[in-house]
Amino acid sequence: MRANPIIACALVLASSTAFAQVGFYSGSALLTSCEDPAHRPECTQYIAGVADAHGYDLSRFGSPRDFCTPEDITIEELERVVVKWLKDHPEKLRVTAANLVLLALSDAFKCRGDRD
Repeated sequence: MRANPIIACALVLASSTAFAQVGFYSGSALLTSCEDPAHRPECTQYIAGVADAHGYDLSRFGSPRDFCTPEDITIEELERVVVKWLKDHPEKLRVTAANLVLLALSDAFKCRGDRD
């Protein structure tokens, strides 16, 4: 019955590898697409998707608000904020792009009452 511990180890390793690869798009890949006019729509849509997903989490699950954008902000303005943040933090470009978009927006658009 040695197969059972081997199978269990294989399943644990496979699940931890899958967890490590959850982020499909790195900050570096996002910045590259944002700086390439041919791929800029992908950049804009990615940032909009992250912002929309954050809004969905708020409404559906009561997640804490990470950022508060002005009501009249455009997606192009959000893109500029994110691109500047990515360029200002090159050491983080290996991190999942969605996490970096949230960090950029959190830094730029603090909610009222937040410190800093």
